[in-house]
Amino acid sequence: MTESEEAKAVLLTEQDNIFIEEHVKETDLTIEKMQDYLSHSELYEGESQDVIEEDATRIFEKITTIQKAYFRWYELLASCIIAYIGYRGPNILLVFQKKMRQLEMENEVMQFQTIILMLMKIERVNVEMILEWLERYSNIFRDPISKCVNNYESGPWEALEELKNELAFPQMIRIVESLQAAVEQIPIREAFDELDTERSYYQEKRKESNEILISRKSMIGKVLGFAPMVVLFVGYLILPLCVIGMTSMTSAFESMSQMM
Repeated sequence: MTESEEAKAVLLTEQDNIFIEEHVKETDLTIEKMQDYLSHSELYEGESQDVIEEDATRIFEKITTIQKAYFRWYELLASCIIAYIGYRGPNILLVFQKKMRQLEMENEVMQFQTIILMLMKIERVNVEMILEWLERYSNIFRDPISKCVNNYESGPWEALEELKNELAFPQMIRIVESLQAAVEQIPIREAFDELDTERSYYQEKRKESNEILISRKSMIGKVLGFAPMVVLFVGYLILPLCVIGMTSMTSAFESMSQMM
């Protein structure tokens, strides 16, 4: 739009708003009444009947649109759903992060078990060396393991006990308990005698969990894949038929009531 066209459009909108504000609350407003209002207005003094009819139709349509604007039930429902999702969103995110962190901890513990299985074959290996290797390849448990390595010289058993108290993952706690047993009581090879069997068990368990997760993802993918077709089928076939049926039934009832 040029500047002159834009100024003319703004002026026309402001002029329409005058009549909209005056007659928007009239429930029985018609185009004929609107034409009568415009013909008696100073703003349309000297205008032709065609211009008055055209502007009256435009203003009447604007007023009708405003009068039909009201708060619908599905808007309330959508607002409640969005508000609930927004309210529960942080908790849902925390649950998701907890699940992902648990999977990461399982992976890291299995990595620790592999490292210990390799180190326990060495004759001169001790608990401190194992802790140093675990610290080197740790990610989630790095801080408590580093603290344990730093406090190891002041008392191996106490440092491992403090490490165990800071952990909340059962598999990692069992590794620490085996390290405690290897400090003074039994050799490292005997302390981790059942580690290979335990590792195989958790590998099978993790494999089963991965299969369940993959099956869930495939199910979600199938649902998302068929969703557009279902929406298209319902939106363009079933829903219009229902609307047409309801409209026909309403018209039939109205005709019957008029006949009676």
